[in-house]
Amino acid sequence: MRNEFVEPEVTESIFSYLDIRTKMIILLCLAILGMILSDWKALLIAFLCVWSIVFISKISWKKVKVLIILNLLTIWGIMWLQSIFFDEYPRTPLLYILSPNIVDPSTPVIGNLWEGIAIYYEGFIYGMTQSLRMVIPMTFGMLIFWTEEPIGILMGLNKLKLPYTISFMVMTCLRFIPITFSEMKVTINSQKLRKYKPFDLKGTIFIYGIYKTIVQTLVPLFSNCIRKSMNMARSADSRAFRAYNERTELRKIEMKSWDWLLSSIVVLLTIVIGIFKLFTYWYNVGIYSNSSFLFIYWFTNKYL
Repeated sequence: MRNEFVEPEVTESIFSYLDIRTKMIILLCLAILGMILSDWKALLIAFLCVWSIVFISKISWKKVKVLIILNLLTIWGIMWLQSIFFDEYPRTPLLYILSPNIVDPSTPVIGNLWEGIAIYYEGFIYGMTQSLRMVIPMTFGMLIFWTEEPIGILMGLNKLKLPYTISFMVMTCLRFIPITFSEMKVTINSQKLRKYKPFDLKGTIFIYGIYKTIVQTLVPLFSNCIRKSMNMARSADSRAFRAYNERTELRKIEMKSWDWLLSSIVVLLTIVIGIFKLFTYWYNVGIYSNSSFLFIYWFTNKYL
């Protein structure tokens, strides 16, 4: 049976003309930026840039819809949980689920609820920051594996001087991401045929429906992934995987001038932001400060 969520698409777009190494370098830089950026507005700009690339790539609408649903569920779920369980101060309650002072502080087990249970604004912002850090590299990574052949990904990793064994394992691991979502789709469709509603509106808004669906999906999902991984391992061993230290390549790939230019810009931007964050960290903890870097300190604290 044809599985469109696993098969790559070759489209006539600017993104398709980029070398796989350029895409991998951008993915690595996005992952680094996701770790070092702390302002949600900067992460939101990076998120919108990734989505502009998604639309430029001209992949099918079904895959775009999967990315939209996945992004929304991830961002909304993390924001909702963090808004309730945020325990840092100061925090601004937006809505109380359990009013304060209803529970006596001396009550065993539940005495800590004397402050009440509320939805906090700072928790929403913190949840947005953490969720954007997750979905930015995930979205771009899935875009790569939906627009590149597996052999191209493997060759690109080899050209980046990764050992063949590690390149093969990384490529296989990352290829399992769309395969896993495809298996999840099959499982959810099976649940729908049994008159189960995995994503009803009320359950999705209040999270419990998402939790129930995840619990009922994990067992068949894990079993299918384990079975596929065992079959893949036997297939690789039967084809003399790791029999030789060097591998031959049928095709050759070369980076064009625009690949070098784009890769240089992205790497340089990542290095500059990393240096700004490092200098600002040294300034905040009192390790090193310089009056000539005041603009860097101000810009980093305000925008990065």
